[in-house]
Amino acid sequence: MKLIDTNALILLIVGIMDTLQIKSHKRLSIYDEEDFNKLLLVIDDIDRLVVLPNVWTEVDNLLNNFKGNLKNTYIFQIVEVIKSSTEKYIETIKATEDYAFYDLGITDSLLLSFAEKCDLLITSDSRLSDYATSRGINVYDLVLERNKRL
Repeated sequence: MKLIDTNALILLIVGIMDTLQIKSHKRLSIYDEEDFNKLLLVIDDIDRLVVLPNVWTEVDNLLNNFKGNLKNTYIFQIVEVIKSSTEKYIETIKATEDYAFYDLGITDSLLLSFAEKCDLLITSDSRLSDYATSRGINVYDLVLERNKRL
């Protein structure tokens, strides 16, 4: 199983919609089509992708403002990814039981907790990546990988 966080999932969905939208979306301005393609290679199989409900909520809050045809494309693509991936629920109280909660907040603390059960955590959040790496969790850090390329 591969666990994905918010910005990585935003890149995935926007890239699936239209790779030309990657550079124009305010949350993705540092990424390009190559980053999206590498993300697809890392994910390999969306059926093995795990998404927490908190992440779905954040993604939809950040992406559900497209207009016209892009709105229709967004709705179609998010539904397809939701259908294909696996959703895992963790009670919010679990986030507060980890000292990382003070630095990471609810969603990232839950991601950190569940990542211990996964083969890989896919993130673009350096703080989350650092915490996960320090706990021996295998991480694909989009920002780190992008910086290696530059």
